[in-house]
Amino acid sequence: MTFSVQLPRHRAAPASVPAPLPLPALLAMLAALTLCLLPYLLRLPWWASLLTGLLLAYRVGVALKRVSALPVLAQSLLLLLIALMAGWGLLAAFDTLLGRDGGTAILVVLIALKAVETRTGRDLQTLALLSFFVTVTHFFYAQDTVTALHALLSVTGLCAALTLWERPGALAGLPSAGSALARFSPLLKSSGGVLLRALPLAAALFVLFPRPDSPLWQMPVSGGSSASGLSDTVNPGGISSLALSDEVAFRAQFDGPVPPSDQLYWRGPVMEFFDGETWRLGGSPRQLPDVTVRGPVRAYTLTVEPHQRAWVLALDAPASLPDGTFITQNLQVIKPSRIGARTRFKLSAATDYSYGINADPAWLMRNLQLPERSNPRLRELARSWLNLPPAERVQAGLNVFRQGDFTYTLNPPTLPTVNGMDTFVFSTRRGFCEHYASAYAIMMRAAGVPARVVTGYQGAEANGAYQIVRQANAHAWTEVWLAGQGWLRIDPTATVSPDRIERGVSSLKGAPGLAAGQGGLLAGLSLRLDALQNLWNTWVIGYDGAQQRQLFAKLGLGQLGDWRLTLFGAAAIGLAFVPLLLRRRPPAEPLSTAYVLLTRRLKLPRELHEPGSAYAERAAGRYPGQSGRIRELIGEYQRLRYGPEPTAEQVRAFVQAVRDFRVR
Repeated sequence: MTFSVQLPRHRAAPASVPAPLPLPALLAMLAALTLCLLPYLLRLPWWASLLTGLLLAYRVGVALKRVSALPVLAQSLLLLLIALMAGWGLLAAFDTLLGRDGGTAILVVLIALKAVETRTGRDLQTLALLSFFVTVTHFFYAQDTVTALHALLSVTGLCAALTLWERPGALAGLPSAGSALARFSPLLKSSGGVLLRALPLAAALFVLFPRPDSPLWQMPVSGGSSASGLSDTVNPGGISSLALSDEVAFRAQFDGPVPPSDQLYWRGPVMEFFDGETWRLGGSPRQLPDVTVRGPVRAYTLTVEPHQRAWVLALDAPASLPDGTFITQNLQVIKPSRIGARTRFKLSAATDYSYGINADPAWLMRNLQLPERSNPRLRELARSWLNLPPAERVQAGLNVFRQGDFTYTLNPPTLPTVNGMDTFVFSTRRGFCEHYASAYAIMMRAAGVPARVVTGYQGAEANGAYQIVRQANAHAWTEVWLAGQGWLRIDPTATVSPDRIERGVSSLKGAPGLAAGQGGLLAGLSLRLDALQNLWNTWVIGYDGAQQRQLFAKLGLGQLGDWRLTLFGAAAIGLAFVPLLLRRRPPAEPLSTAYVLLTRRLKLPRELHEPGSAYAERAAGRYPGQSGRIRELIGEYQRLRYGPEPTAEQVRAFVQAVRDFRVR
């Protein structure tokens, strides 16, 4: 007797044994995971990036049978050892594994370890969920359009890998020749369709879900990778290094005309203490300053990049403040907590004003103090002006720079630690803004005129309807106090290099790496990309409770809880489900449909792991009078399903036989 065995085309593995993972699905998931982890190459320590790459390469090599897999026990022990050593190394590198940097770093390594031991469909699902989470963590570092585009590509790749796992035959029948894009385009189209169907619901929830006016929480940052270009001290050479940076410090959009460049002074820390080498912050009390507005007030919106400081670089002089901020007596706007995320502020400023006319004499005395025996030549020069009126002393100090053949340069020579300003004024005469501001403040104090150094940004780069202020715009100037006039801004840099103030840093054409000084096609493209980023910041990242209420008001929907808004929200969310309802469903497979109909006729559900022969015996036992017919129908289904490809007539005959079958 001979037996012929027909191997099934599609056979589910027993429940106790996990189904083997298709190689294409595994490789697609590893490729999508690599895409998700790419930005971390620049954030992790070099050895952690190398370790992650080696783990993923090992798993690919094992999958392609280019590398021999280690025994299960040996591999598990090795992965445990790697996890412990990596955790120890990352703890030493970041001081903690709970913050943003340390937490995401250990997560990346653990995901790579999970990829090594991925063997079953359940492992693949777990790896996909972890990869989705890693994609979200990139927004802890940046929330710009590049990050959003990378997230979209990563999610599309992950969905394609899951689609390939759920439908292993998705690539079957496609031509092996041709480009990789043409070969995999149906798979990418399928995963992209999933995302497009989810887009309307995501957009409806994004617009309608109640939003607070400020973030509910903030991710703790270890190390402070995003830092302000300014510091709480001023040393010659500190700001000059910023002139080589084209990073955006903040963006400003005015409600009306933009003030001219020589009025764009964005006020930051005010330095009042000088120890002979370094200027340091003064302890200004939190109280309303004595400001008299003489000109028009200009309203504007400030979008500040995260800089891990509490300073709001407001235009001089602030006339109104945003909620959650306060102003000190030296006109510096402060946010109680550090600005660790991109933040928008609504402010107004008066560029024509008087300030501090009735200043406290004790406060003015603090701005006359100089350490003894520091910069003696500069102090001796200034004392020769004591017989002049204070206003003429101010002009005498400026004349030193006007008549002394000074040069404004981004690469000044190194100054000695002791009496550096003497060397600058009487010898090198080459310096940057902090050199001129510091030397001038010392001369004014020695001449009996209260003076201090103010740091911040000066100028801006126009880009359509808004202004870009870069780190290259960092600047330092001097304020002096005159009786009856109060504190006056005196910028000695304007004496040496008027173009720097009137035209901004774009006047410094010869500065290497100075983005504002470069032109051409690349600069135009950079501005267009920044305009796109500004739109993203305004309508996506900056979409808070205030903007949501303004949008609802423009649509006539009222406040949250209003019946009109409730009705509109229900309708919008309902419409978001329309693409899901209208999607084309795949036609039902007739053999499977008929088999399901047979189980319903028998009123005997089939277990998922139950073979057809076992189910036939169980059904025959329940209906002994029809056992022969039941075995015949189920046997016919098995032959059609797992035997040679059936003809359409055989399938129709089986479907009709099931329909004609009745339980007696």
